[in-house]
Amino acid sequence: MRITIVLGPFKPPPPAPSGAIEKVWWKLAEVFARRGHQVVMLGPEHGDLPRGSSIDGVEYRRLPLLARGRSVRGDVIRDFGWSRRAARLLPDADVTVTNCFWLPWLLRSPRNRIRRRIGVLNMHVQRFPKGQMRLYRGVDRISTVSQAIIDGIVDERPDFSARVALIGNPVDLATFHPADHRADPSETPRILYTGRIHPEKGLHLLVEAWRRLLTSGRTFGLRLVGPADLGDGGGGPEYVRSLRSLAGDAPLELPGGVADPAALADELRAADLYCYPSIAAKGEASPVAPLEAMACGLPPVVADLPQYAAYIRDEETGLVFPRGDQEVECLEETIDRLATNHELRRRLARNAIEAAARYGIEEIATAYLKDFERSADELRRGRPES
Repeated sequence: MRITIVLGPFKPPPPAPSGAIEKVWWKLAEVFARRGHQVVMLGPEHGDLPRGSSIDGVEYRRLPLLARGRSVRGDVIRDFGWSRRAARLLPDADVTVTNCFWLPWLLRSPRNRIRRRIGVLNMHVQRFPKGQMRLYRGVDRISTVSQAIIDGIVDERPDFSARVALIGNPVDLATFHPADHRADPSETPRILYTGRIHPEKGLHLLVEAWRRLLTSGRTFGLRLVGPADLGDGGGGPEYVRSLRSLAGDAPLELPGGVADPAALADELRAADLYCYPSIAAKGEASPVAPLEAMACGLPPVVADLPQYAAYIRDEETGLVFPRGDQEVECLEETIDRLATNHELRRRLARNAIEAAARYGIEEIATAYLKDFERSADELRRGRPES
């Protein structure tokens, strides 16, 4: 099968500094190529990428990397020009997958589709739709990672209900796995968060809950690992200053982003507790970070968002705190309970490892390939226009 994957203009694939979506599709591309498929990835250039037209068996076609601006609207405008250039570089394919904002719209014309012979046009969605689904009448397939996103898509376009495929985000189990020998519980457990340092991730709630724990006489460390720069999707220096202000004189650790997956896995294995405190009901899709923590044996503490429901079950694979007026207090109590109840932590850790195993990169790649084959067959047979 000939598979084309088109990344957005703002992040390259690894080993360059990448976002979660770019990492996911690069790992999938490697698996597709290893299984004998012809894979072309079109994405931004970066100095940290290997030279040449082929990287690990994947043909890589390069366009200039764009820097994110301060406004989403400006980024959407920049995406339009980038998508027009990307459309001219598309090879013949059986399936073309993209997460670009404008590319599916540019390719919506049946005339364009025939001329470029891009095969199944699969739009990958990892954010809640905000009115834009009306632009995508011409797509053949929409792939997304949680039922919450599907519900948002169908709310905007009920006629898309038969076109949406739910395939979870994968985790690289060869990299993210438990330590060979887990250390005994520390008297000063360290709480870890991994991901963008951004307000929508709820990190201010975590810092406040941590301060309350310290004030009550408990001893915890707190380490927030992730990029904070605006260009990397972070909240910028102002948000970092606000977090340090909330921490006061407590030793809040903000080491920055970790691009190397192996180093990130080491961070997880060195932690005692994991918290992903996002309360962004329309900002999350199905975050990979808590799944990576689970694969390393850290049951996550998360808010009661439906996006986690497929793999984080309260009291089974993690602990869930309720959003609302008392969310800081609830988060504090949940962290303290996990820290002090060692038997609960061991039980949740075992279950978390088993749950994460269902999302291994090989399993998710197989699910995509099966969906690609079904979609290509449907396209050959013809899909009624809606």
